[in-house]
Amino acid sequence: MIYQYEEIELTLKLSYFAKIHLRELENILQIDNDRKYNQDYIFYSYIVYIVDFWLNSLFPDEQKIIFLRIFEKKTYDCIAIETGYSNHSSIVRKYKEIVKKIYNIHNKSI
Repeated sequence: MIYQYEEIELTLKLSYFAKIHLRELENILQIDNDRKYNQDYIFYSYIVYIVDFWLNSLFPDEQKIIFLRIFEKKTYDCIAIETGYSNHSSIVRKYKEIVKKIYNIHNKSI
């Protein structure tokens, strides 16, 4: 499946919640192996898997920017300060380049 830029960004954001739901589902499935939870478990597992694949394809500085923006929900200004970029517009540009890189990685792996 070919993802568009917006879908990649949304999938990255969804992965934060997917990890939380997976932990909850693992606890539920240990107690009650109900089939109704298996569908959700498969869905969230795939989201986490695909995002981990994308992140492992990035350079460490790119991973850090994604991690700070998506998982720690930091502003572009905070990310610029933390990573040593001159201003928030540099981070915005870098973030967009990273998402485009993920787009190319994903669509080449199909």
